[in-house]
Amino acid sequence: MDNFSLNNGGIGHIFDQSLFDNIVDDLVEHGISVRENGVPDFVVKALCQGVEVLPARQFKKAGIGRAQDYQTKHAIRGDSICWIEGTSEEGATWLAWCEALRVHINRTLFMGLFSFESHYATYPPGTFYKRHLDAFKGQSNRKLSIIVYLNDDWCSDDGGELVIYSPNQRLPLSRVAPKRGTIVTFLSDVFPHEVLTAKKTRHSVAGWFSVNTSINDNIDPPE
Repeated sequence: MDNFSLNNGGIGHIFDQSLFDNIVDDLVEHGISVRENGVPDFVVKALCQGVEVLPARQFKKAGIGRAQDYQTKHAIRGDSICWIEGTSEEGATWLAWCEALRVHINRTLFMGLFSFESHYATYPPGTFYKRHLDAFKGQSNRKLSIIVYLNDDWCSDDGGELVIYSPNQRLPLSRVAPKRGTIVTFLSDVFPHEVLTAKKTRHSVAGWFSVNTSINDNIDPPE
C-alpha cells in the first residue's frame, strides 16, 4: 500500500491511501464521493481542536462574490468562516492530509490540481446556504470541492443536511447528514448544492482544489 507520512510534533502519522483510492473511484463513476467515517480520527480530532481554540472574533460572516464584488447576504447564506492558514499544528495536520490527497488524485486522474484553500464554517441555529455552484465553467480555477463534518451526535431532527443536485439542478442526487468524520468530494463546477437550515450549531471544514490558469507566470489569486 502506498502511504504518505507526516512527522507532526515528533509523531509519525500515516495516511492510509485506501480512502484516497475510494474517493478516486467514486469521482470516476459518479463525479461525487460521500464517505461516512472516512477521515482518519487524528485528522478529525485536529480539526475539532482547531475550532475549539479559535477565538470567536476570528470567524467572519461569510459572503458571496469575489474581490470588489464580495458582499454578505443573509438571505443566501448565514455561516461564519475562518480560513485555515496552517500556522497552527491542527491546521498544518489538515493541510498536509489534503496535500496527500491532491498528489494522489493528480497521480491517478491527471487533474492538474495546483493549489488548495480551506476554511472552517460554523452555522448557528436557523442558518442555511441556498443552492449554488462552487465554480462556474470558464470563470474559476476551482475544480474539486471537499467538505468534512465535525459534529457529534447529529440526528435527522437537527437539519443542516448537504443536498447535492444533478447538473441540471432538478434532481437531488445525495442528501448528507453533517456527521463527524464524513467526507464529501465533488466536481466544483458541475454539481449545485445547498445546506438546509440547521437546528443547532453545525461545524464543518470546506476546501477547494484549484488548477493554475495563470498567464505569463502570474498565479491566480485564491477565491
